[in-house]
Amino acid sequence: MTAATKWNARRRRAIQSVFPTDISQPTPHSTPSLRFPEQGQAFGGPLALTPQKGGPSQFFLTSPENNPQAAQQIRFDRSWHVVTSRIALPPSVSAEDSFGSLPNSQDDEDGLFRDALLDVLDPGLRLPFAAHTENILAWHTQQVRLHFVSHVLPLLAVCDDYSDQTQVLLGSIRTLEAAHRQYSFGLSSIFRAMEEDDAELALMKFRRDLHAIVGNSISSALMDALRSVLGHLMKAVLGVSSGDQPRTRERKSVDPDQVDKSRKELHQLVDSLCEVGVAGEKFQILFAELLDGMMISYVREAFAGMWEPNQDLEARARASGRLKIQPKCVRELSDWVENQYARLAVEVTRRLGGGLQVSWTDVGRWKEIAVGRLAALRIDELFDIVISWPSSEGGIDDLRYAVTTPQRRLQLTDAFSATLQRRLLHAGRSTLDILRTYIAMIRTFHRLDHSRVLLDRVAYSLQLYLCTREDTVRIIVTGLLASPEEVGSEARNTKLVELVELLVQDSDQYRSDRQDEDWDDLDWIPAPVDAGTNYRRRKSEDVIGTLIGALGSPEVFIKEFQSIVGERLLSEQTGFDREVGVLGLLKKRFGESSLQACDVMIKDIEDSIRLDGVIHRGAVNHPDKVNRDWTIHARILSRLYWPEVGEERFHLPSDITEMQKMYETIFERLKPSRKIKWLHHLGQATVELELEDRTILEKVHTYEAAVITAFSEENSSSWAFDDLWMKLEMDEDLLTAALDFWEKKHVLRRLPDNTYVVVERLSHAEQPSSLEMAQSSNVAAVDTAPATPRRAKSGISEKEKEKRQVYWQFIVGMLTNSSPAMPLGQISMMMKMLIADGFPWSNEELQEFLGEKIADGEVEVVGGKYKLIKK
Repeated sequence: MTAATKWNARRRRAIQSVFPTDISQPTPHSTPSLRFPEQGQAFGGPLALTPQKGGPSQFFLTSPENNPQAAQQIRFDRSWHVVTSRIALPPSVSAEDSFGSLPNSQDDEDGLFRDALLDVLDPGLRLPFAAHTENILAWHTQQVRLHFVSHVLPLLAVCDDYSDQTQVLLGSIRTLEAAHRQYSFGLSSIFRAMEEDDAELALMKFRRDLHAIVGNSISSALMDALRSVLGHLMKAVLGVSSGDQPRTRERKSVDPDQVDKSRKELHQLVDSLCEVGVAGEKFQILFAELLDGMMISYVREAFAGMWEPNQDLEARARASGRLKIQPKCVRELSDWVENQYARLAVEVTRRLGGGLQVSWTDVGRWKEIAVGRLAALRIDELFDIVISWPSSEGGIDDLRYAVTTPQRRLQLTDAFSATLQRRLLHAGRSTLDILRTYIAMIRTFHRLDHSRVLLDRVAYSLQLYLCTREDTVRIIVTGLLASPEEVGSEARNTKLVELVELLVQDSDQYRSDRQDEDWDDLDWIPAPVDAGTNYRRRKSEDVIGTLIGALGSPEVFIKEFQSIVGERLLSEQTGFDREVGVLGLLKKRFGESSLQACDVMIKDIEDSIRLDGVIHRGAVNHPDKVNRDWTIHARILSRLYWPEVGEERFHLPSDITEMQKMYETIFERLKPSRKIKWLHHLGQATVELELEDRTILEKVHTYEAAVITAFSEENSSSWAFDDLWMKLEMDEDLLTAALDFWEKKHVLRRLPDNTYVVVERLSHAEQPSSLEMAQSSNVAAVDTAPATPRRAKSGISEKEKEKRQVYWQFIVGMLTNSSPAMPLGQISMMMKMLIADGFPWSNEELQEFLGEKIADGEVEVVGGKYKLIKK
């Protein structure tokens, strides 16, 4: 006996312990008797057991001719033996689809078998005195169960070990089909002697029991194989690409012949599964899961990234008179669900039977589910849709159609807010990119939801983050002041040029929005159910107003606008038409009074140009008081209307000082009630330097010109830093900046003893300076002379000192009442929130101010946080 035979024997015993085999076996050809028969006695034995109803059973010996009960019992036993021996299943198998050869069906036509079958089927009518009778259908069902467990399940386990999923499924189906042929043969033999209605009922019960056994015996390997094969066929029928194919933006063409072939194979597979009993509850669950997965895959493959604008959407809405018109993607998806998805479901469920039917209500629900899946896809793509606007208008139309319930609106805002935090609101993105994305958000969300409820939800975190960026306001103002010619140029990389065109559009729309509501507006819709208490409907996008509102208050924007306009007015720019035009548009939004200072600033420049010409003509008329060419020009500013620019005092060359005095004299003669206060650090000068081997012509700041002029004096070709600082009485920062400027121009050279000399020849400048050596070697102590101590800033006006004192009081209050220690960023953020006029300092300026307080012993830094020193 081999090891495999021993294992099969032990397995059979284990199975028989669970499934008992105490059923009737075929009756032997001879019935044993307690004694030998007498001469002339019929064979079969006189032993008979005749139970008496209502009394105890008695054993007795009698002759069959005298006892009809024994004769009929013997006849039933022999008929039972004939029938069961004919329909008995083979005890063993040797191949997966061979359970022994089927008996010859012609044997069923002989009279002996038919009479025996009639006796077994209806013993109550044919053998009324037979005491022990059994149900042949129940016996056959029981032997089918034992045979399935003992012989079919081992063969199915062999099929599960195949490497190919298709072979696993086909092998299992062939095995089950062969078993069904054996089981059906015996059943069909029994049905030959039964009435048609009774045979049909018996067949239904037998199949139900057999399918239950098969369905509960399906292994996980067979289910995996069925999932793989069925899923592949469903993908081919529904036009879903396989997972191993590369994903492309273009939809692949579908071959109708291939689809029909796959559909037929799918139908044959389902029919085979139904015949062998595998198409039960597990299969129905599997089919539903595959259908759901096919819908998800199709939506993502067919519509991911398909955001083309729907050109005819508005026209079709007006023509049909309906508010909601299906966009192109939604329309195509609905057609696919109705013509492909629902058709496949109907074809499969019709073959499954069992009362499964697909109604039009189910198709409508599937369409709603598909639109919801499309909405989920568009929500995942919303950030990419925003940054691709306006070429992604079709994606917004899909969302506008699908996102209609408060639950989906909340899902959209939550998902988009999380995407903003992950992809935009971090240090790796520039302020220009964030503002450009914000503009696209305003426009896309206005198209998605005119109520702006969704925009207010997702933009709050972005607005807070923009307040922490120091250059936010400046970038917005610079974009408003950009010229229309810069829209399509490389200036887009550094400026928010989109605001140039939006300014004109938004100003007109903003003015119309401020008017009373049109009660005869035919496009009026009620407020959304998730709108807040202060909800107010807006008809326009109002990008400019939304950007300015993100800054916290209009005063912050106006103050920065005044500062940038002041810088432009003081530059070498000749015309200011752009500034005047932007100012006029902003007046429509903020009013005349808010921008009155800008009007005064522009008027000052215009008056300065005219007055400067008058003063120059006056100087020409007094040649005795001007002993050289008149080369000074001034712009006279109204102190109360211009932004605070500070004051940096230093000595100018004597000839420049004389011209300034002459300028003041003529001005005071023209304007007796006004006096001039020169702001040296804001001036510009044109310097021409004649060296031994070259001539340099540069337009520089006044303090840079004053520094290089000191080197042009007699016997002054070299200056020590301290000596030059004492001569010019210039702020240390300005002096250092001026010396570095001329050193980069190879006009001055710094020596190791902190002395600067003029470079007369470029060959001398090719030698590395001490500053360059210090930067390359990262050594702090290159100079042999001691470093110049840091000096306090000079030239701070009284107004600036008052502001600094107010800021310090705020900082002391925060460190006393709010938190004993704060980092620099938190202090800056709270200052911007608490100070009504805005906090103009950058983090670097605030850090420098706190550094001065550290030097004064007011605060200290512990663990990167500032705290007051207890005294």
